[in-house]
Amino acid sequence: REDGSSKFPTNQRWGFFPSASLGWRFSEESFLKNVGWLDNGKIRLSAGSLGNGNVSAYSYIQTMSIAQSSVVVNGNRVSVTSAPSPIPDGLTWERATTYDIGLDLDFLQNRLSFVGDYYHKYTTDMYTVGKTLPAVLGNSSPKGNYADMVTKGWELSLSWRDSFKLGGSDFSYGAKAMLWDARSWITRYNNETKRLTDYYEGEELGEIWGYHILGLFESDEEANSWADQ
Repeated sequence: REDGSSKFPTNQRWGFFPSASLGWRFSEESFLKNVGWLDNGKIRLSAGSLGNGNVSAYSYIQTMSIAQSSVVVNGNRVSVTSAPSPIPDGLTWERATTYDIGLDLDFLQNRLSFVGDYYHKYTTDMYTVGKTLPAVLGNSSPKGNYADMVTKGWELSLSWRDSFKLGGSDFSYGAKAMLWDARSWITRYNNETKRLTDYYEGEELGEIWGYHILGLFESDEEANSWADQ
């Protein structure tokens, strides 16, 4: 697919996002034809990209708003404007590209099913706030495509479904258990000093920072002899 959005400059408006998948039902092969306990077995491979265009409209254009001040000249309040805020040096689609390998298994006349997936997801040109600017500038950093991120995760599910006669009528039921985990790291961001209030290269999303406590002083003598103040 190819997507375009008027939220982006004309030279960065369009994005191409291909996807492809491949599957092999090995349970249909001759060497498994007579295996009674396996009803279905499939290996899946897929790779694909999607674009995220959820950005503020026309934020690549510098605008100057007009408002009325509290100053009165000749009986009228004076209209004023101000210098425009900084804009990003470029603005385009945020792209998420996922590579996945999966396994599907069905047993016992398709009553017991297992599905497993392992994936890597690469998010490039993330739409986020730029690096912190000096306070003397008097303005905040604009949002743009300033970061990249990688996510590694897995998903597992096990389900059981069956039916039987209950009071002369068909009764069907099913149960499913799921387990998954994923971790994400920032792989690109313009933060040379690794300020903790911004993204930084190598940061794991959700990480917690704290102090490591060596202990408590138990007397004035211990405090006085601990270090040269």
